[in-house]
Order: sequence, then structure tokens, then C-alpha cells
Amino acid sequence: MRPARPALQLEVLTAAHAVTRCVTGTEAIDTYLHTLALAEQAQGLATVHVAVDANASIVGFFTLSPLSLRLDQLSVALPSLAGAVYPQIGGYLLGRMGVHAARQGRGIGAAMVARAEAIARQSQTGGVFLAVDPKDDDLIGYYGKFGFERLAPNGPRRRMIRSLR
Repeated sequence: MRPARPALQLEVLTAAHAVTRCVTGTEAIDTYLHTLALAEQAQGLATVHVAVDANASIVGFFTLSPLSLRLDQLSVALPSLAGAVYPQIGGYLLGRMGVHAARQGRGIGAAMVARAEAIARQSQTGGVFLAVDPKDDDLIGYYGKFGFERLAPNGPRRRMIRSLR
């Protein structure tokens, strides 16, 4: 009987991770992971989380960063905030996300969205929403499956949010 293979582990990106071996098939996402992710993390702009397999190979990644939005932008999507006294409300941006091309379609992306939400909920700094900026209409449908809603359904921006409450 073969021993059970350990599940994917989520780690914060370090210089020891072999980022160039993770190829998602989307040039902009690959370029970000291969050349910019570690530097942006070092600057404090985002935290890059990598999903690694039993061989320590990166099979996917996502970024989380703080974000604040104007109350008037959020009041329709998060009616519980009506009457808040702050002009800006804090949350988190689920930024770049990608799954290795050979591992796509296996639920890794969905698992990473769930972990990003869990990390945001556990933060000690507060924040009442998780936002995404889908790059195309297909991704709007993808994030919609997780309960994200567009801030301006008829507007030009694709920003979507999900309550963390």
C-alpha cells in the first residue's frame, strides 16, 4: 500500500521557491510571478501565497493586499454598512492568482479563493470585504460562483466584492 500523498501546502513566497517552474499559460500572470511578485512582497505591497505540492513545486499562487473603498461604493453591495461614519471602509484585494497549466481544472483555484478569504477573515487588522478585479467577462462568472458581486453591475469597472461578515 502506498502512503497517502500530503495535500497541497500554502506558504508565503520566498526566494527559495522555484517560481519559473510554475507556468499558468497566461503571460501577464506568469510574468508577475516570475519577475515581480517577490519584489512587490518585499515592498509591502502584497503578500504572495504559493500552493506547493509534496515535491515543493508551486502549483498555484495568489496575492492579498489591503484595500479601502469609499462607503458610497460599498453601500449597495454591503447594505449592512449603511450609516457607517467612515468615508472609507477597509478590506482586502485578492489580486493576481494563477494555477499551473498542468494542474488547472482540479479545484486548486477554488481552494485558493477559499484560503484567501479565510486569511482575510483571520486578520487582526479588520476589514469587511474581499475584492477582486476580474480581467475579463469569463472571470466575472468564475468569481460569481464564490459569491462575489459586481460593485457597479452596469459600470465599466469589473470590480467585485464579497462580504467577510
